[in-house]
Amino acid sequence: MEEGANEVGLRINEEKTKYMINTRNKVRFRNEKHLQVYNYEFERVGEFKYLGSMITENSDNNTEIKARIMAGNRSYYSVFPLLRSKAVCRTKK
Repeated sequence: MEEGANEVGLRINEEKTKYMINTRNKVRFRNEKHLQVYNYEFERVGEFKYLGSMITENSDNNTEIKARIMAGNRSYYSVFPLLRSKAVCRTKK
């Protein structure tokens, strides 16, 4: 695995690489927190952001909806002072 990656200039970053289990039989994997592969140890996560969408172990859409609402609120409140400013002209010319 590592030799093939090194041939094309890729390196495994143990700090950035994480894993998530997505299966119906979660009882088998309940206590596993780390995955050991060769000399590397990877951390298990319950959710992560992939291409702008939140992916969760239990395919919970509520997490994605909450993340998008929070992103919208952050955007709105970051420009809110500009929208309330009297220096901005609101009439068409």
